[in-house]
Amino acid sequence: MTPSDRGAGRTARAARREGFTLLEVMVALVIVAVAFVGLLGVHNRNLRQVGRDQDVTRATLLARELVSQMEVTEKFPDTGVSEGEFESQPGYFWQREVTETDLPAIREVHLRIIFDERQPNAYELLYFVRDRSEPETQR
Repeated sequence: MTPSDRGAGRTARAARREGFTLLEVMVALVIVAVAFVGLLGVHNRNLRQVGRDQDVTRATLLARELVSQMEVTEKFPDTGVSEGEFESQPGYFWQREVTETDLPAIREVHLRIIFDERQPNAYELLYFVRDRSEPETQR
């Protein structure tokens, strides 16, 4: 056997060892599949969260609209509970509770925007309104 024949035998054995076995490929595919399933679950959760964030943003804008309308039309709201639906946004409802405070010229307004019946307290706003018909006292 010549030295070149021995080198050819080693090259043939090395060439057979350079590839992956079927078992190694299957294990790699299982690992990749498990990783993809986990990533899809995270992606699905993120999509739900984006939808919820959009609902809360819309509820915030609707609450600001309602407060602005109240300040323009009512000036100083009467005590009691009222509710309604936003005509511009079907499926969004509001509830407002106005109560008196220790100060006669100040009323507490508790506003709730409902966009998910399963979570009626998903968006709440508490603010105070001053009676503008009474003059301010100078200090």
